[in-house]
Amino acid sequence: MNDPATNYVNLISFEFAGTTGQAILQGKERTWTILLAEAQEEQPQDGQTAQPKENQEQQDQSEANPQVEKSNSSWFSFFKLGMLHILTGYDHLLFLLALLLRKQTFKQYAAIITSFTIAHSITISLAVLGVITLPSRFVESVIAFSIVYVALENIFRKEIRHRWGLTFLFGLIHGLGFANILKEMNIPRGDLAVAIVNFNIGIEVVQLALVLLVLPLLTYMFKLQSSKIIIRIGSIIVAALGAFWLIERLFL
Repeated sequence: MNDPATNYVNLISFEFAGTTGQAILQGKERTWTILLAEAQEEQPQDGQTAQPKENQEQQDQSEANPQVEKSNSSWFSFFKLGMLHILTGYDHLLFLLALLLRKQTFKQYAAIITSFTIAHSITISLAVLGVITLPSRFVESVIAFSIVYVALENIFRKEIRHRWGLTFLFGLIHGLGFANILKEMNIPRGDLAVAIVNFNIGIEVVQLALVLLVLPLLTYMFKLQSSKIIIRIGSIIVAALGAFWLIERLFL
């Protein structure tokens, strides 16, 4: 449990005094703390049995609001998990870089990012709900193939058009890769909506931040006389990494 080098993720579900929620432990963060207030008893009057003050307050709150209070730690845990998952998902990031590496219009870039977001959001939801199930080896191999394919397009295609459609198709597979970690956590069905939504938001925040960081650099690069050489060399490196992952995932 205290090994910081491990990659496994623990999901803690807790319930106390009408409050429920989840917390996620991973990496070096293997401790979790909750503050519990000690019940203070009132002195009995007129021979009546004393009722803890805290229990009385909880009863009053439950009568006023029948809905169970949810802990804020739940949504933030899955939000942070989504952020960390894409930051450590080097194949997903490399696929995104390959898509942006060729010079395109701002409208084309926007269509690529939007289609990738919609596609992987769909399959994350369907996979976690159990609607779609594909072998992990197949999913991971197709993700590697998508990197190779886009990189080769950058090298050999003279003009890039309608890349958003290709991005959407491959994005569906990438979504299945994103969903694996949530599927392995056995999240209670009543908490799936919170988990899926905030996990997706965490992924999108990092994705958009990286795009906003990379695009100005690419714009500057496209103005250089050596930009075509840089794109070709970069795409060859990307294709080689994708091919290595593809062979590894297919045969090892």
